[in-house]
Parts: sequence; C-alpha cells; structure tokens
Amino acid sequence: MATPEALSLIPASVLRNLSDKLYEKRKHAALELEGIVKQLAVAGDHDKITAVINLLTQEYTYSPQANHRKGGLIGLAAVTVGLTSEAAQHLEVKY
Repeated sequence: MATPEALSLIPASVLRNLSDKLYEKRKHAALELEGIVKQLAVAGDHDKITAVINLLTQEYTYSPQANHRKGGLIGLAAVTVGLTSEAAQHLEVKY
C-alpha cells in the first residue's frame, strides 16, 4: 500500500506517466523521479527515499500490468542513479 508521504513527494503526473504505454513518457517520468530523489538525498531525507522505493516496488513492480512493471523498474533505476554513492544503504540483502 502506498504511503501518503511518498504520494505527496511525487506529482500525480509523474506517477501516471510511469505506467504509460509509451516508453518515452515512462522515461521522462523516471528522469523527474531521479531529480526528486537527488534533492531528497542532498537533504538527507532517507526515510522519504525509502517511502519512494517502497511505493515503486509495491505499486509498480509487483503489478499484474506490464506497463506498470516496466515503469516501476525504470523508476527504481532512476532512484538508484539519483542516490549515486548513497544507494548501498537502501539495498536489502536477502538470501
């Protein structure tokens, strides 16, 4: 379930475009998401970054709809790029 915190961080247009059938719209939304995460990383808001990652994972990558999954994956990639060297602290190791 998406947290209100994550939903308030990402504009509705970005969330809508992440699940669009056109790759270019998903890519543009991911670039905007990267900028949002960069700002959060500079501010040190790691709880908000975790909320964004959880939103992308739960609502997009686990979706039964293919375009949602594709948007979730490109969104997670954009988050990783936005985090640069801080990405490691948001990874979970599961065996």
